Amino acid sequence: MDKSVSNEPRVVVCLDDLARWYIQRTNRFPKNWRRTLGDKIDDLVLRMVAMVHRACLRRNKVDLLEQLSEDLEILRVYTRLAVELECVEGRQYEYVSRQIDEIGRQLGGWTNSNKEDGGVPVNP
Repeated sequence: MDKSVSNEPRVVVCLDDLARWYIQRTNRFPKNWRRTLGDKIDDLVLRMVAMVHRACLRRNKVDLLEQLSEDLEILRVYTRLAVELECVEGRQYEYVSRQIDEIGRQLGGWTNSNKEDGGVPVNP
């Protein structure tokens, strides 16, 4: 798929790429971490991919985007743990950290623009 022609928000493409990258890496985690930490990471990134695609389809997407931001923070924690357990190398950590940071910025911008557009019900 040519990503430059996609009508999807950039965060969707970046999150799809991150999920693909992580699923390829978790299959190479040491055996003792593959079924614990690796499976948790896989489940989390796949849930995030589904959630961002659902957000694209919804008019009121702020709740989903805020949940995605929370899940992204959990992914940061899992990623640091993967480094400490020597499942992810230093260069890989630098790459994935930049990707997570970029996704976080994009989610924040998308969330704020939806709040400004009236995407959030106002409490009386």
